[in-house]
Amino acid sequence: MHALANAMPEELLLALKERLDEELDGLSLTGDGLEAIADARYGEVTIQIEHDLEVDSVRVMVAVPVPAGSGLQFLVWCLASNTSYWDVKIGLDEEGHLVVHADLDADGADRELLASRIVDRVETILELLDDDLAEWLLAHDLGTPRQRERWKSRTPPTGD
Repeated sequence: MHALANAMPEELLLALKERLDEELDGLSLTGDGLEAIADARYGEVTIQIEHDLEVDSVRVMVAVPVPAGSGLQFLVWCLASNTSYWDVKIGLDEEGHLVVHADLDADGADRELLASRIVDRVETILELLDDDLAEWLLAHDLGTPRQRERWKSRTPPTGD
């Protein structure tokens, strides 16, 4: 039975990979789940998709370094962002990285629908990083000169 339990997450991940290949660039199966790279305004980030068999859920996440010098104001911003976004949350992992993540129920979920929800959550995570975090960091004069230049050069045009 233990071998079957180990095969089930891989089966789901393989099925999801097949459905997500066209949506997520460079999607690959890793030892822990699926990974893709996104060239976002914030920077190049790794999107991770993991299946937790115990609770039968899928976690979609991106981990980035906590901005140096961000301090208490940044913590308040993270907490406020958690109330603004219903479908993704911000936390810290055990290495101290900022983790923007979403958990999706995989228990009996239609795989096409689950894949669609994963893509939606990836888009929301990238939106939070690109539109909200990058803008907050620029407004507070944080980030390296190279990061700040990237964020400024990739600022979406306004509708004025």
